[in-house]
Amino acid sequence: MKQMTTPEANSLSASYRNGIIFMTLGTFMAPGMDAVAKHLGDSLSPLVITWGRFAFQSVLMLTLLIGSGGLRALHTHRFGLHMVRGALLATATLLFFWALQHLPLTECIAIFFVQPMILTLLSSWFLGETIGTHRRVAVVVGFIGALIIIRPGGAEFSFYYLLPLAAALFYAIYLAVTRAFALVDTPAIQQMASGVGGALFLSVLLGFAEFFPNSWAWQQPTAVEWAWLFAIGLLAAIAHTLVVMGMRRAPASVLAPFGYSEIIAATLLGWWIFGDWPHALTWLGVLFIVAAGGYVAWRETQQRVVVT
Repeated sequence: MKQMTTPEANSLSASYRNGIIFMTLGTFMAPGMDAVAKHLGDSLSPLVITWGRFAFQSVLMLTLLIGSGGLRALHTHRFGLHMVRGALLATATLLFFWALQHLPLTECIAIFFVQPMILTLLSSWFLGETIGTHRRVAVVVGFIGALIIIRPGGAEFSFYYLLPLAAALFYAIYLAVTRAFALVDTPAIQQMASGVGGALFLSVLLGFAEFFPNSWAWQQPTAVEWAWLFAIGLLAAIAHTLVVMGMRRAPASVLAPFGYSEIIAATLLGWWIFGDWPHALTWLGVLFIVAAGGYVAWRETQQRVVVT
C-alpha cells in the first residue's frame, strides 16, 4: 500500500534535511579552525592566536550586521552581560588552543565534548532544572569516557590533558549564562556582542601577558600569519552561522548525532596534516562520550529545555 504524504510533512522533512546539512557543514568546518590554530602554535602564543580569532570574527560580524541593518542593528539590551559571555567564551577558546599546542587534535576535541554533561550539571545546580536518573547516568558515562582518553596516572598523562576539560567547563558556563538570558537579544546580536566582548577581554590579557607562561607577550605576526588569523576568524564566523541555521530548521534531538561528526573531521585533519592517529583507548573514550552526549541532548529535547 502506497504511503500518502502531505505538503506539511514534506516541508518538515525538507526542513530537517536542510538542518542536518547545515549542522554537518558547520561541525566539519570547526576542526579546520582548530587545525590552523595548532599550526600557528609553532610560532605564535595561544593568547595571540585566540585574540586574532575573536578580533577578526568580530570585525566580520560587525560588518555584516551594519551592512544589513545599519548602526541600529548593533543595539543590545544587556551590554554588560554580553561582555561577561565574551570573556567566558574567550577563556574556553584560549584554554583549548593552548591544549592544541601539546596534544593531538582528535583527543582535544573528544575531551572537550564532555561539555554537554557539564552543562547538564550546571543547569541543575544554578538554573533549577530537573535532571532525572537517566541523564545522571549519561553524565557519569560521559566523564568515564573522558577519563579513558585522559588516562590519569598513565605514562602519557600530562597537565595539558586537563586544558580541554577546563575549556569545556568555561564553555558550559558560557552556554548556561546564554540559556538563562536566551530571549534578551537575537542570536546574531548575541554572537557579535560575545565576539566583541571576547576580543576586548583578550586585549586586556595581552597587556599583562608577561605574567603568563611561555612568554605569551605580543608577537608581531608575519603577513602570512595575519592571513591565517583572518582565516580562523572567518571559519569561526561561518561555522557558527551554519550551526545556528541548522538549529533553526531541526530540533536538537535530530541534530545531536551529526554534531559529533566534528570528531570525524578532526581525526581526518589530525592524521592528514599532523600525522596523528588516535589510540584504541581514545576511540573507546570517544564512544562513551558520543553515546552519553547524544542521549543527554535527546533527553533535554524531551524535557523541552531550550538552548540558544
